[in-house]
Amino acid sequence: MPSPAPAPNSAEIQAQQKAAFAQSMGYPTRKTAQELDAEIARQTKKFKRDRKADARLEAFGSFMIEGEQGTCYTIVMRLGSGAAWGPSADYLKFDFRSPSGTGSGGPGVIGPGAIASVGCAEASGPIALTMAPMVGQDPIGQGPLELELWSHKLTAEEAAHLEADKQRQIQEQREFAEQEERKRQQRASTGCAKCDGRYQGCIGAGRSRSVCRDDYGSCAFHEVGADYLSACPNPNY
Repeated sequence: MPSPAPAPNSAEIQAQQKAAFAQSMGYPTRKTAQELDAEIARQTKKFKRDRKADARLEAFGSFMIEGEQGTCYTIVMRLGSGAAWGPSADYLKFDFRSPSGTGSGGPGVIGPGAIASVGCAEASGPIALTMAPMVGQDPIGQGPLELELWSHKLTAEEAAHLEADKQRQIQEQREFAEQEERKRQQRASTGCAKCDGRYQGCIGAGRSRSVCRDDYGSCAFHEVGADYLSACPNPNY
């Protein structure tokens, strides 16, 4: 008999995850400066450049913005002279924290730079943007990094449209949650009834109650799920 293949260790699993993330994101470091410039033009349309800042990839902590309610912000990053992305750049995530909550910005790394939108501030206050690998702790890169902050003050029409879109998404999420709850309840009702029928049949066949209870539990776990104890009534002991 051939020996079974050894299970992958944590390092191999992490390497597979990194490769999968890089592939799913389209290997963004392979994109060109022209592609970066074109995306910057798209992302900053109607925006104005507020300020510039310098940082270093190997010492990047966060980029701080003093956000103003009703203003949208996008951060543009460009590698400076001699700078290079590190091995994690193909699967970097850009997260932000603001007075109204947290989120993730994009589109992310594009060739010799990156773009991170932090959306439109719903409340005034500091906004902190960070970047880190999606998996592992590989270096982000090394060398100088040039940052630009771009902003756009929402018009009344844009603000109304954004609020309407937000409310639409909230309603869609609520409807989805209600739909999933109805499905869960239907599944529980059908599953509990099926397993109770099996239990009654087991008892009717003269098998011991302990065996029938075990069979009921296995059936309910399979048909209803891990919460079957709260979803299903106890079988008739």
